[in-house]
Amino acid sequence: MKTRMIIAILSLGLFTAWPTTATPPYTAIIIDSGSPYFVPRSATVSSGSPIRWDNPTATEHTITHLGCFEDGNACAFDSGIVLPSGSFTLPGLAPGHYPYLCRIHPIMHGVITVTDTFVPSQL
Repeated sequence: MKTRMIIAILSLGLFTAWPTTATPPYTAIIIDSGSPYFVPRSATVSSGSPIRWDNPTATEHTITHLGCFEDGNACAFDSGIVLPSGSFTLPGLAPGHYPYLCRIHPIMHGVITVTDTFVPSQL
């Protein structure tokens, strides 16, 4: 009886295979209500590594690259509004230095440094 049931499930296509690729680890940054506001304030990651900001605060925030405000510079990222209990994830960045702030609370600053060398994730 069990064999027939397994064969029936497989023949109906109800069997789901395990994923063949793993989700890469990400660097975690927590938005805080007090200084230094982004924890860690400065993070170094490998090129192409995901970066995730989590907002456990009771207020809305943004994660906005300073290049978005400067003439002639490319805007590498702007999260838009990150709601309380929300998060924002970047799939990865090219090597470089990326200062950022919260547009709603400009006192909140952080910086991402992206390198070509392997940096263990800060999960």
